[in-house]
Amino acid sequence: MKTEELMSILSDQRVSLDDVLSNLKTQTLASYLNDLLDEKGLTRAQVINASGLSRDYANQIFNGKRSNPSQIKILALAIAMGLTLEQTNRVLKLAGASTLYPKLPFDATIIFAIVHKMNVIETNTLLDEHGLTILE
Repeated sequence: MKTEELMSILSDQRVSLDDVLSNLKTQTLASYLNDLLDEKGLTRAQVINASGLSRDYANQIFNGKRSNPSQIKILALAIAMGLTLEQTNRVLKLAGASTLYPKLPFDATIIFAIVHKMNVIETNTLLDEHGLTILE
């Protein structure tokens, strides 16, 4: 269920909170990523190709078989999907990774890349130019 739909339901005075809570599913990394794919009209193949990750590894993330991938791998997928900073941080939280912190050089560079809608190759070039670990 999308956030807007949930907000609308919660605003309805005829709805019981217990009913709403019982119908909420616990969102996993895989379910959120797949929801974002649908929302953005992207395919897994497009995102995996753009991310530079191995097809098998990325599919394991999308299938929920890798629930705690590294921050680097998640960032590659997030940038390949064109996620916002808010969506990226949510994906990182669901993966059990640290959210982006603008006072850290690597994180500041990633934030810059996300805000400026850079792709993975452009982001890696920027990271490399500043002597930082690239996304792979």
